[in-house]
Formats: sequence, C-alpha cells, structure tokens
Amino acid sequence: MFYSDLTPFGVDMERLTKDRLARLQAAMQSEGLGALLLTDFLNIRYATNTVMMLGLRATAIQRFVLVPAKGEPLICQRELSRRTPYRSLRFDAFMFAMRPPVATEDFVNQAVTGIKQLGAAGERVGVDSLNLAAVDGLKDAGIELVDGLPAINRARAVKTADEIQLIRWTTKAKEKGYDLVRAELRRIDPPEDKLSRVMLDYLMDQGFEAGSEFISIYDSSTADSRPHNEPMGADLIVREGDLVICDATVAGPGGYYSDFARTFSHGKPSETTRQRYKEAYHSLYEALKFVKPGPCTEAFRRFGKGASASMRLPGFDGYHGVGLCVYESPWLRGGDPEKYMISLEENMIVALEINHYPVKLEHLLRVTADGAEILSQYPVDPELVPA
Repeated sequence: MFYSDLTPFGVDMERLTKDRLARLQAAMQSEGLGALLLTDFLNIRYATNTVMMLGLRATAIQRFVLVPAKGEPLICQRELSRRTPYRSLRFDAFMFAMRPPVATEDFVNQAVTGIKQLGAAGERVGVDSLNLAAVDGLKDAGIELVDGLPAINRARAVKTADEIQLIRWTTKAKEKGYDLVRAELRRIDPPEDKLSRVMLDYLMDQGFEAGSEFISIYDSSTADSRPHNEPMGADLIVREGDLVICDATVAGPGGYYSDFARTFSHGKPSETTRQRYKEAYHSLYEALKFVKPGPCTEAFRRFGKGASASMRLPGFDGYHGVGLCVYESPWLRGGDPEKYMISLEENMIVALEINHYPVKLEHLLRVTADGAEILSQYPVDPELVPA
C-alpha cells in the first residue's frame, strides 16, 4: 500500500521533502557535482518524495530525475493526470534500454536538454544506475559523467527527523506480527510457510508496503537429518525443541524499513540451546557499547579480520544501515579488513546483528550523541522461556 499522505504517522510532509533534498544537495556540493541524474526508484523517491511503479531500475526506466546542486529537481516522465510538485519534461523514450537503439539516443538527447536547462552542462554530473549504452551516449555528448553514489549514500545514511519517525512507527507496528508468530509456535508442529503467511498477512493489513524483502522466518534446527538452508517460506515442519528466527523486513509507510530479529523456541529448549542464547544475548549487549559517533575502532577489534579469538564476541557480525532499503550505508561486517573501517554519525539508523546460529538476535538502533538508542523494544529476554 502506498500512502501519498504520511501525516497520520506523525510526519510533516513538507519538512520531509525539504530536509531530504537539502541533505542530498549538500552532499552533491561536497562531492563537486553540478547535478545528479537519478534512475533508481528509491533515489528518486528520496530526492523528490514521488513514486511511480516501484521496482523498475536501469533496464526498465520509466522516468528519470535531474537534481541540481541548488534549486528544484527536474522530473522527466510520461504525462500523467496528476502533476508533480516539481517542474517536469515529457519523457517519450521510457523503457529505452529494452527498445531499439534510437530510444537510447532519444533519452540521451532529452537528458542533455535537461542538464543544460539546469545550467550544469559544463559541470560534473553524477549518475546512480544506468545502462552502458546510455552512459557512452552522454559522454559522447560532452557530459562529464561520474559516479553519483558517494553523494547519494552520504545523504541517505543520516536520517532526518521525519525519516526517524517513520522508522519508529514501522518498528512498533511489527511487534504484533512477532506476537502472532510466537502464538502460532504454541500450536502443534506448525509448517514454516504458515509462520511466514501469519506475519506477512498481518503486516500487509497494517498498511505496509510490499518491498523487495518480505519475511525471513526459518527453522534453525542443527539436526543433520534436517538441515535448513532453503529460501524463506519452505514447507519444513517446525518440531518440538526447534528454534525459529523471526526477521521481518517489509517496508512500512513512506517506504521505510525496520530490521530487527528475535529467536523463538517451539516447545522446551535444551540446555545447550539456552546456553547458546545466553552467549548471543551477552554479545548483543556488549556490542551495543560500540555504537556511538566516530570511527568503529573498538567494534572492529572485537570482530574484524584481525581480531584475536580471545577478543571475539560470539556471533557479533557487525551492523548495516537501514532506511528506504533494508541494507544501506553505513556497513561494517565481520571479517572485514581494516581498510573497510567506517565512522558512525548521530542519527544514523543501524541494525546490530548477532548471528550465533541457531540463535540470531538483532537490534535496530539510532546513533545518538553519546551512544545508541534502542528502537526495537520487542523483548529479547523471554524468547527461550517455554510458552
């Protein structure tokens, strides 16, 4: 479900649009860009707060947007009954990458016209996602085309007040879905695909958008006769003593994700399972101490490629940014070399993962001035207490 009005979720629509564009243009200026040419639907949504047929990218472009370093974006798309809040040009070569070469030529001509209209023809123009024929055509037309993703990632990594509000709403709304999964596990040996449907049906009824990632609920039995590495929603039967990881990642209103995971027990857990859970829980709360503004030096010492066995926290697998995509900047993973080091900034939203299989625990966090705020308040303590 797409909501054109997000005010019922505590969002100031005008501020959301203005603040995101301001962040993007500030990042463009720091990267020395005169304009951005955007085709990815998420980046277009971020820059303009407009949506048109989610999910189409470089090989199926229905529209594109030109963002100047200063001033209003220029939207190029087919003529629609509802006008956009921004100036626009008619885009007749849509889907050009899958049409005859002349369509790509027409796209190039229109893009060049738009870039000139913005006064950016002699400046560096960043691009996010584009087929090679179009890239070559723009370069042949004299456009200095460069990678626009560094500016885009920098802008999207730190969230505005309204983005944080949408992520808070989505995180809270998911809690009932997790309750439904736990209730289903009190029944006799439920099939795993039913657990997925219980969660998905609830989230869709709550008005969540159907993003590219849906529900990851899977049995984590370590029994050799029942290894489980199939895609989510398989028909494997969850048996007494199994652990089930619940990791729902559907986008909520405004397209914003929330990513947190919990591990549930179907029936009475074994003492081995309890100990595994205890270790994961300890790692989660030790790793929380490392989430704060600045270089992730301490976190890297505890799980990076050069970390000693005595320093490693069981299952600590780093963290990744969450926003309009469930995986976005910043990103730091277990086993990364030191040159991959990142720094955190206030109001970044990161998911902290503990993958101590068959236990997974994950918190969604907002980086604050002096630490981390836990957004995912759903309980982690009682998970392995028998129902």
